[in-house]
Amino acid sequence: MKAKLRKELRAKRRFLEEAQHALRSKRAASAITRLAQFKAGARVAAYFPFDREADTAALLLAARRRGVRIFAPVVVDLRHRRLRFHPLSGRTRRGAFGIAIPHGIPHRNLRWTEPRWFDLIVVPLVGVDGGGRRLGMGGGFYDRALTFRRVRRSWKGPRLVGLAFDCQRVDTAFADTWDVRLDSLATESGLTHFRQG
Repeated sequence: MKAKLRKELRAKRRFLEEAQHALRSKRAASAITRLAQFKAGARVAAYFPFDREADTAALLLAARRRGVRIFAPVVVDLRHRRLRFHPLSGRTRRGAFGIAIPHGIPHRNLRWTEPRWFDLIVVPLVGVDGGGRRLGMGGGFYDRALTFRRVRRSWKGPRLVGLAFDCQRVDTAFADTWDVRLDSLATESGLTHFRQG
């Protein structure tokens, strides 16, 4: 069921014409910049788009202007589906799957930050249901990196915001126990906040 839903939703975002994709991405990114966590000095993780995901370019530009410290996900272990978040300070190069990553990361770089220490993490998604459960591309990279969110008791940790298009919302319940649950969703229509628990 997940594979079929994933295929349908990926087709929907690919179907958006270039101008609409850019406009909707910019509106969704603008919604994120209104969050309290998006401020000078904050640590924010944001992805580089792949497979017609919502574009983060406007978000990265706003971050630079406000003095937000941006970190980008980097796949460091394909076999075990691991990613780490590295500071983004300038140029990028192609990493795993052809996705942009910060330039100059040596193979065994120690300059990375645990996701639990971010103020805000902006995640890509294929679909999201009404409860904020996220359907990703199927690799489990984010689910593994954010496992700590399932075992926390009182500590809030980083705010987790999905960046997507309205056409990626679904009524179908698809979640497994390991699927990451979002705090909020940003689309071209604005922000949606999900109740936890």
